[in-house]
Amino acid sequence: MSEPQPLNPEHPPFDPLKVRQTILKLIPPKTGPKAGEYCLDPGAISAWEKLIAKVSEMRRPEVVRLFDSPPTPEILTPYVLPEACQVLDAFQQAAVLSPEPNLDPIAAPESLFIPLEDWIPELLWYAVSSCEAVMRLISGIPAHIFQPEQGWDGGIVRLVLGLRGKSGDCHWFFDLASDRPCPYPGELVPLDPETTRIQSDAIAPLRESIPLGDFLSQLLEQLHRATPELARFLQPTAVEFLQPGSRWQVGEIQLTLEFEFVRDPELEFFSGPFSDPDHPTCVKIRACQALVDYPDSSTTPGTCDGGIAAAVLPLFWEWQEKSQGISGSNNHGKGSELIPLLVAIASRLALTPPQPPPPPEISIDELASQLLWKMLGSGLEAMQWIAGVNGRILQPEREWETGMVRLVGILTVETPRFSWSIDIATGQPASPIAPLALGTVIQSSPSGWYSEAIALEQLSARFWDRVAPVSFPSMPEKTACDPVETLVTGLLSREDTLAVEICPGEQYWQSGWAQLGLAIEFIPS
Repeated sequence: MSEPQPLNPEHPPFDPLKVRQTILKLIPPKTGPKAGEYCLDPGAISAWEKLIAKVSEMRRPEVVRLFDSPPTPEILTPYVLPEACQVLDAFQQAAVLSPEPNLDPIAAPESLFIPLEDWIPELLWYAVSSCEAVMRLISGIPAHIFQPEQGWDGGIVRLVLGLRGKSGDCHWFFDLASDRPCPYPGELVPLDPETTRIQSDAIAPLRESIPLGDFLSQLLEQLHRATPELARFLQPTAVEFLQPGSRWQVGEIQLTLEFEFVRDPELEFFSGPFSDPDHPTCVKIRACQALVDYPDSSTTPGTCDGGIAAAVLPLFWEWQEKSQGISGSNNHGKGSELIPLLVAIASRLALTPPQPPPPPEISIDELASQLLWKMLGSGLEAMQWIAGVNGRILQPEREWETGMVRLVGILTVETPRFSWSIDIATGQPASPIAPLALGTVIQSSPSGWYSEAIALEQLSARFWDRVAPVSFPSMPEKTACDPVETLVTGLLSREDTLAVEICPGEQYWQSGWAQLGLAIEFIPS
């Protein structure tokens, strides 16, 4: 790992307090696909399906024998030209939509004034809710890192989601997860994505070693797809700053993704988070009966185009950047150079084998992680309360007490011979929580929900309502009928207990039950 870089003398130290109190003036982008969430128009999906079907037909063995050469996309293009042109036309007409288009082309977009201190946790929530892997990486995972001239090292890798800003001579950087300001270019010593390889059994995308740059590209693509609210700021964005005691200044901000590595000799021969036979969370769990009735996913709108959207949306972004927007019907053939590329994408999708069904079992560690991600995805407030907020409580027959109030999720699994409870936020065995008395009143001024006092019973009920399964983000690789997804959904549906089967270590499967409990913990200051 490279040594920390000295601070640039041209960048004087900044005052973190003043930066936190800064107001950002954001100018929304002009009318176009970047103004809102990216999606595929149904007409574009239909055109893609026809092109993929035609490519599949041309690749049938009896048709392939008629070709003198292998049916590459270049060879197939003349035979699927009508279908490819339909895709191109749909692409140029309405393939990328904004949910709230600006119908008045003359009206200038209104500026947004955002307090930086309030914006930092919101940006972090958008990133965490984008996918479970991002949530795990921001917290840090055990991993192996290969760097030139150093070989493989074991340790902890953390994804540092940073917000960089500059205006005039003031340069600053905030680590959004730790909320820690760093001097610019900072104390952060990032890994070189061009020369580093990473491997970890903690998350599925890293089970096999992969160049860090490739993995970073996957994360950026996921952020673009899942959180268009962040996409705009992943590149330098012009803003205006108003700091206390200063005039308005012109500058720019940018969200950055970098990986930080801390070597740990004890993890030198790390082989996986669930490999320790003495660690009870290596236990596997699976649902033993259908917990929820779901409609047939094949008739549910929007479930069949996920692969198409994932394949073509990055193309839309890239082509739109080069073309300065999507042209209308009078483009005089502009974009025809994309037809071979469209056929190539259709060929790849036509050749993609159906995904094998996901395993019907899951370790308790992984189940706790998925439950945590689902809860965090229910809203910014949930993330803040799981981390803990400053507040005060008044219990019957006691005085007001000040301290930290935290939402605790406890996953409990049990068989006649085995019992285990895990705090889903820490992944560690659940610690005893002193229960608050019935009728307790809680007040937390930093929270947008409960700036006024609220009874403990009402607070608990609202948390359950907020994490109702209908509001959860879906795992990209999972469907409603997936046994693991069904298990997660059942645990979050506020049932008393769920019938499951549990296999501790190398033992046999046993009947048992599982339950997710939510508790309010108070830690006096």
